[in-house]
Amino acid sequence: MNGIARHMVWLLVLILWGMVRPLTAQNIAGYWEGWITVFGDTLTIGVFVEQGDSLHVELDSPDQYAFEIPTDEATWTDSVLSWKIKSLGASFQGKLSEDGQQIKGTFKQGMNFPLVLEAGHERKKLNRPQEPQPPYPYTEEEINIKEPQGRYNYVSGTLTLPATEAKALVILISGSGWQDRDESILGHKPFKVIADALTRDGYAVFRYDDLPKAVFQNATTLDFADVVNRIRDTLSQHPALRHIPVGLLGHSEGSLVAYIVDNKRPVDFIITMGGVAQPIRQILCYQNAAIAMANGATCEEASQSTAESDRLYAIVEKAPTREKAMERMRKYLERGGVRRTAKSLGFNPNQLQHQAIQTLCSPWFYTLFHLDPKPYIQHLSCPFLAINGQLDLQVEADQSVRLMRQYLDPESNKTPYSFYDAPLAYHTYRIIPSANHLLQTCPTGNPNEYGTIEETIRPEALQLMTDWLNHILNHYY
Repeated sequence: MNGIARHMVWLLVLILWGMVRPLTAQNIAGYWEGWITVFGDTLTIGVFVEQGDSLHVELDSPDQYAFEIPTDEATWTDSVLSWKIKSLGASFQGKLSEDGQQIKGTFKQGMNFPLVLEAGHERKKLNRPQEPQPPYPYTEEEINIKEPQGRYNYVSGTLTLPATEAKALVILISGSGWQDRDESILGHKPFKVIADALTRDGYAVFRYDDLPKAVFQNATTLDFADVVNRIRDTLSQHPALRHIPVGLLGHSEGSLVAYIVDNKRPVDFIITMGGVAQPIRQILCYQNAAIAMANGATCEEASQSTAESDRLYAIVEKAPTREKAMERMRKYLERGGVRRTAKSLGFNPNQLQHQAIQTLCSPWFYTLFHLDPKPYIQHLSCPFLAINGQLDLQVEADQSVRLMRQYLDPESNKTPYSFYDAPLAYHTYRIIPSANHLLQTCPTGNPNEYGTIEETIRPEALQLMTDWLNHILNHYY
């Protein structure tokens, strides 16, 4: 081959390579995975991309058992992938490498984190055998409730209705922190599982997302109780729900919300999961010590850490107003408490001061520190079922159910009572052996186990709910 011919061949190869290469670079469909470092810990980030008529991108956080999180505003232009997740305040922008095997960019969520996504990883899947899958033997309805001025949806939720006439309506109330209608946590959907079990047994169930986050951040436990009553008013107009008993199922802080609702406007029954009976200061001190020791701290270390935290709790609990709480906490931390507390808890002093004031003096936390469950439980006016997990490290099971029984049935404390196999009654208190705060079967109760356990909720607990409901409806209504 002469020089001119050889030159023409290479020119043709370069032209073809130039034509093919951009097309190859544009194909990023598949699963990509990388890692960011957050305060010394490595966190896996997975990104699933589908390319068709439009671009579809989903985010996975396998270490947090969060999968298939839809992205907003996903774009793929000039070999640059960008997306946002508004609900999480997260975003990413990265450029595809020359060999098409990496997308190098920056993940943003409060801070900037370098992130290199690599091709060729296998997408992880969770095994959650109890999560209901369609088709269902019941119907689902989306219910939206406007806020009082009608400007936006205040409450959005799912109403499940049995194929036959509903025996009663059960409204599910989630625990602390913003929760979706399924009370999703670490790949589990406890409220979806509960709603499915109850609806299959003939009960209508309403589960709902917490208030919009802009509203939620300034809301309190008392506001959450008002939301439940607004839900009751709306659902009472539903043709399938008129003239049937209405009750509440509250998980964790949701139990306190249920007590408050009944004190304001009586309901027909209450079920609590991991329900509370102590003031929040005592609950937090129990949590701090129990979880610290479950994570390897000695009794002395856990006691010291808890004592430091309790000093902050005491400031909030004793302050007559939020403003006074913020002022007193700031003075305490500036006098040196911040350095001592930060050292004990492993925080940067400046971070601790800001976080402590913003969190513990928030409208929600301040109100919670000034709500005692005792008088609300004493004034409950309906059948009551308490279910707590023996190994709950967030709410002390034995102490909680004993106090509930003492407050509701003070005379009955004079007689023996087994919290593990008590018969069904108007007031029933039950502790599930080897179960945690989510009522999962577990080895230790440590919250670190929640995501690693395939079971979403102990079948025994689900059966207890339906058996007790059937019992009280047959005997008292």
